[in-house]
Amino acid sequence: MHRAREKDTDRGVFRRHIGPPHDFSGDLICWKCTAPMEPVRARTHMGAPVQARYRLLDRAHDEACPLNPDTVTDRIAAGSHGLADVDANGVLRLTLPRRLDEVRQRGTTGKPSLPPAVGTAAMIAQFLQLHDYEPEISSRFRVRPYDGRLIPWTDFCYGPQHDSYGRLFSRLRATPVLTHPVAVMGTVERVSSDSNYSPFVLLAVDVPSRAGRFHVTIRSGFASLMEPLTVGTQVLAVGGWEIFAGGFTPSLRLWTDAHWQLAFWRENEDGASGPPRCSDPVPAEQQTSERWRKPDTGTNRTAHPPAPSRQATPPHQPPAAPEPAPAPARPDSPQQVGDAPPAGPDVVEERHAAASAPEAMDENRALRRHNFVPRFLRRQRNS
Repeated sequence: MHRAREKDTDRGVFRRHIGPPHDFSGDLICWKCTAPMEPVRARTHMGAPVQARYRLLDRAHDEACPLNPDTVTDRIAAGSHGLADVDANGVLRLTLPRRLDEVRQRGTTGKPSLPPAVGTAAMIAQFLQLHDYEPEISSRFRVRPYDGRLIPWTDFCYGPQHDSYGRLFSRLRATPVLTHPVAVMGTVERVSSDSNYSPFVLLAVDVPSRAGRFHVTIRSGFASLMEPLTVGTQVLAVGGWEIFAGGFTPSLRLWTDAHWQLAFWRENEDGASGPPRCSDPVPAEQQTSERWRKPDTGTNRTAHPPAPSRQATPPHQPPAAPEPAPAPARPDSPQQVGDAPPAGPDVVEERHAAASAPEAMDENRALRRHNFVPRFLRRQRNS
């Protein structure tokens, strides 16, 4: 756990306070209940760095504590409308339907327009956010795609750590089309718009990876889906994520046209947040007027249509020397064949100048020869 509090002073302490020069006054307890805690310094385990954290001492969280995995998993499964259950080991298993927007029963988790599958996944993401995405807690959640096998939660939901984004980026580079939808968790860092005034949000900028740096973006052809995603908003985006390599920096991108693909919430200073919700459905008239904004998949950098192809220009033919006497052009003459226009006065003048250049050179040679002969004869006469 990334935070705790001092029992006597009720002062909140965080991961950065573990180790010198910081010191704690008295015992530590959970920042949400009275369960005793202890600090654990950062270390290296099997060659991998492990962050400093706070862990429970001798007993579990209080039953009503929002950090208690047992009670929270039971509550999430009960509100999943039959999509999730908890096994004997306390592992929650979420089954994804064929269509993620499928509603088996009346009502949904979170806002009424949020489907149970996406709403349940968002509630799991909120719970893991409270635990700072500790691997020990993440291992208590698994996902079964439709007609598939159980996979770890970390193979279904990625982020918000950069190394988790990098795993999805590498996975999509190896397999561009996945067999199941994936979710990406993150916080909106920046809101921008393209040349078509279509807004988009960035969850991460310049994420390092072995294949180079990349961004994590969410785009849509409908501005109403992007409006609630302001800076600082927590987002869980579910769908067909892809790599878009059309810009200066490649992007791990989700293009969404459905309101239920984006579950979002905001977190207050105490770490508490409301239920996940999503935008209202896009009206039919808005779908008709803004559908054109979506670019072609994988080729266009923006939503601009492709530029028209240019016709190849025929190679330039050098002008031919003019005839001594002008003659009418024949129908099959080179000037009348193909797309080249008939020669105008300027072209004719240039051709005459080009044709007269060899003649001018010969004239200069003749003048030099004429001046040389008298000098040669003069030398003979003088001798």
